[in-house]
Amino acid sequence: MVRILLNCLDTLGKSMAGPAIRYWEFAHALAKNHQVTLHVPNQTDQVSTTFTISTGPIEFKKIDVIITQTIDQSLAFHAKRYKIPLIYDAYDPEPLEHLEIFKPSALKVRKHLNRAIIHTINFNLRMADAVICANHRQRDLWMGSLLSLKKISPTIYDQDETLHKRVGIAPFGIPSRPAIQSKSGFREKFNIKASDKLLLWGGGIWNWFDPLTLIRAVKELSKQRSDIKLVFMGIRHPNASIPIMSMANKAIKLAEDLKIKDQFVFFNEQWIPYEERENFLLDANIGVSTHFEHLETQYSFRTRLLDYIWAGLPLITTEGDVFAELVLKNKIGKVVPAQDIQALVLAISQLIDDSAETLRIKSNLKELREQLVWEKAVAPLEEIIEHLINNPLKNYFAYDLAQILYYQFQKCHPWTLVERWWIRRNNGIKT
Repeated sequence: MVRILLNCLDTLGKSMAGPAIRYWEFAHALAKNHQVTLHVPNQTDQVSTTFTISTGPIEFKKIDVIITQTIDQSLAFHAKRYKIPLIYDAYDPEPLEHLEIFKPSALKVRKHLNRAIIHTINFNLRMADAVICANHRQRDLWMGSLLSLKKISPTIYDQDETLHKRVGIAPFGIPSRPAIQSKSGFREKFNIKASDKLLLWGGGIWNWFDPLTLIRAVKELSKQRSDIKLVFMGIRHPNASIPIMSMANKAIKLAEDLKIKDQFVFFNEQWIPYEERENFLLDANIGVSTHFEHLETQYSFRTRLLDYIWAGLPLITTEGDVFAELVLKNKIGKVVPAQDIQALVLAISQLIDDSAETLRIKSNLKELREQLVWEKAVAPLEEIIEHLINNPLKNYFAYDLAQILYYQFQKCHPWTLVERWWIRRNNGIKT
């Protein structure tokens, strides 16, 4: 039995966003065969009888392997000191998200933040003994990064010529139990009729999503019929330190400007508790997720679509990501071009009015669900853990320590300090 530390950086509680959900479910799945400690940054009301939840100092001497969403200097130092394998969870390609999140900022600020996040990611990859990600596209992305950092060596290659034991795909999953509605959801909260057709936008409204085209499509549909309603599931992130993104404000303003807010389009302010989400999912007829055509889309993994699949909801999504491929391959919904209002109108109308197609889709969803459960999602991760325990790499602590110190040195922006010193030395003249 391997002693595993799951190092979660997100707020763990009754209401959780993707990163915390991922590690909560990882802990449950891995605890069936291993001794698991889930380390979180906050005091939490969540409890478990199968694994330990910790908020205090990490006891490195009692750990065999660490799975983490980032690797800071302290974690790297202690892991290398005690020869603990580090598995870096790179399911979220942050540099690509940052390009969208900070697009409204000044170019100078964006360049600085871009350098900072790439510097951090490169340090994570340098320190990691293995990497996990969410899909084959992400795997190719990180494989290229590891090659550029000279992390794919002959020693590693000779151990596993496929490198699946060093760069593995461990995506999100869905519960193995069926979704069951035990109490009312959005229909009661927003006074939506039982006969109305409810489109559900699960999760938050982040800057890389496109809720605007969807809202405009609902406006077009409202001119023809009054039974189509759209609900955005959550506006405020459960982590209070994460503000409402500008795209959420744009979506609310657009619905107001089109005079359909609280009539055809509804915004649920607070995040839905994780264990209660099925009550709100099962109130819906269709699950929707629309995004823009850009780099983040190509390497994304829209976890909200898994909830739609779990709840048996036909999907409508924008083309360009791996989920669009999944929808088309398994015939579980409609895929539309980016920012195409009329294509969305047509897709919504077809799914709502064609009951025979809806039945076929629901049958396909039932078959697909069994392939996406958490137990299967973590299976590649368990193989990586076993491989790292049985094939430890030679530890070069002095070399690792030098990299840790260099990373810290770079974070201090030394060249800025040198420039300031030079200006002072030359009486304020910048040369």
